[in-house]
Amino acid sequence: MKNRHSTRNPVPVLLAVAALALLAGCTPDAINAPDDVTAPDTPAGVLDALREAYESMSIEAYADLLHPDFRFIFADPRKAPYAREDDLASTGRMFSGVDQKNSAGGDAPAVAGIVFDKLEILEGWERVSGDEVDWSDEPHVMRALIDYGFTLNLKSGGRLRAAGHQVVYACAVEAGIRFSTRYWRWQLLGQRDP
Repeated sequence: MKNRHSTRNPVPVLLAVAALALLAGCTPDAINAPDDVTAPDTPAGVLDALREAYESMSIEAYADLLHPDFRFIFADPRKAPYAREDDLASTGRMFSGVDQKNSAGGDAPAVAGIVFDKLEILEGWERVSGDEVDWSDEPHVMRALIDYGFTLNLKSGGRLRAAGHQVVYACAVEAGIRFSTRYWRWQLLGQRDP
């Protein structure tokens, strides 16, 4: 008489045991969270991430926040908009902590820290329509008018203050698919002086 267990294919049983062992070590957060759990999941989260990147002076966090099509549009129409690379270079100089030259060739003193005292939405988020954002093909773009104010604490002991209003543009981009669920994150698509 043959032993029944010796002729059974062990592969399906081993695969089931391995799958259970893998799942036993996972928490629901690890299964359901996108890879970058710090990515903004709302347009308002973009402003929170912007504040955090500036106050920590983290060029990596700032770069992660900027959409590949990012544009900074100045109020002066004679001044060309900054593309993402231009903005990262300018902000990187500010975050570097060493004396620099600004884009106009003037002295830019070393910044020791940045503190926001104000970063708030004046008008609620609204969907962008028409060709207002003509530098990108992103379909889900929102804009808001913000009021900002921050202080640059200089290594020399001085302070510089920046304050004003800007229009910010945020867009939803797909962050990935995990277990048949799509995850979205919001990125900063642009800033415009009013």
